[in-house]
Amino acid sequence: MKLSDVPIRRKLTIVMMLTSLVALVLTAGAFTAYEFVSFRKNSLQSAQTIAQITAAQTSAAVDFDDERTAHDILAKLHAEPAILQAAVYDRSGKLLAHHPADSPASNFPISEEPGSHFEASALRIFTPVELDNRVIGSLYMKWDLRPAYGRFRLYGLMVFCVLLGSSAVALVLSHWLQDRISRPILELAATARSISFKRDYLVRAKKFGNDELGSLTDGFNHMLTQIHQRDAALHENQEKLQHALETAERAADAVRALNGELEQRVERRTAELQSANRELEAFTYSVSHDLRSPLRHIDAFAQILEEEHEKQLSAEGKRCVSRIRGGVQNMGNLVDDLLNLSRVGRAELQKELVPLSPVVEEALADLRTETKDRVIEWSIAPLPAAYCDRGLVKQIFVNLISNSVKYTRPRLRAVIEIGSISIDGGNGFFVRDNGVGFNMKYVAKLFGVFQRLHRPEEFEGTGVGLATVQRIVHLHGGRIWAEAELDKGATFYFTLGQASLPEKMS
Repeated sequence: MKLSDVPIRRKLTIVMMLTSLVALVLTAGAFTAYEFVSFRKNSLQSAQTIAQITAAQTSAAVDFDDERTAHDILAKLHAEPAILQAAVYDRSGKLLAHHPADSPASNFPISEEPGSHFEASALRIFTPVELDNRVIGSLYMKWDLRPAYGRFRLYGLMVFCVLLGSSAVALVLSHWLQDRISRPILELAATARSISFKRDYLVRAKKFGNDELGSLTDGFNHMLTQIHQRDAALHENQEKLQHALETAERAADAVRALNGELEQRVERRTAELQSANRELEAFTYSVSHDLRSPLRHIDAFAQILEEEHEKQLSAEGKRCVSRIRGGVQNMGNLVDDLLNLSRVGRAELQKELVPLSPVVEEALADLRTETKDRVIEWSIAPLPAAYCDRGLVKQIFVNLISNSVKYTRPRLRAVIEIGSISIDGGNGFFVRDNGVGFNMKYVAKLFGVFQRLHRPEEFEGTGVGLATVQRIVHLHGGRIWAEAELDKGATFYFTLGQASLPEKMS
């Protein structure tokens, strides 16, 4: 039977019983918890005090490796039956003496860092042995807590008996009280049923007192005298309601019309934004393409100056020519990166099911010139296949691996790891290195065009590579993010939207 179907008499009894039991259980639980916490705290303080005193007594014996004296000191602990084990270790962790003396040395743990640890029925403590503010060894003690835990079992039995007796008293009281509380409510319920069946609004409920239920009875009786007046008012209210509904319908029509206009505006603005993006990409491509020719001319003339007029140039002139050629080459790399970024923005994906392990091998082959004179430890796990554009995904691995190769250059032994992980039920991929890393405070700048987290004189680059990677990942419906720590390497993760594979490939 549902609680809503239970008679009110029984509901009142249940409420009173539950209230009493919850209060008793919470009180008993709080008392037991307080006793338990106090016991552990006092036991720990007492054990630490004895351990510190014993450690101070054995300091001279430990300093001189005097096993006999250490054994004699530990033997005095038999006066405390709660101490199950005790042991003294020298500074190298060697067991110097133990208690009980007849217990095998294998029963004692190896030396650990100072601290305490509660087990199921025991307390373990490691305390440093010091002499003249020097740590020369350590002391181990194990205390028996079983007698104290027996006291808690007695507490539990006492609590159970108190709960049992209190429940019986609460049951008797609740039965007596609920009858006096439920009687006026039952009278109101009987009157309401009579009015519902007989339609006799002259019936009045009997009043038993002047409390809240008495006020409720007065209100119920007063309500009966007003029903006829409300019938007349109801008709008037229905007309007003109808008018309000018509007004609300007109307002809803106006809102729908406004929503339609807003959707048209959004579509128009979206089309304008897409057109502006296409024009911007075309402009970037055009500017980047048109810059190639003057850059080649500048580099050619600078090369002529460097090779054919070397004798006429001073050392400063040679340096300037070299800087001109270096700047031209950097500009050329920037133009190439911009062209690549523009092509990615205009590219149409040619998706297919691509095994990614061969793609990584091709990317490493393309980067052979960058890695041939480097000591790099590669850790490349087998990668699953992905539904993607093979050429664009290869560009992702080329850019990320090239970044790892570049930023591990200060390491005598570079480590680069490539693998896959499970993310949200799909496959994700990562490229990890032990390079210089970066501060996560600037991670928001990482994938912006021309954004660099290191100075150009430290690491070369144009600041376009990661923006290209992000655009390729977004074209595939995936996401990319990075985790790093300054001077401890970086890890780049990305997904390719593999959750939306075609049915024939799922």
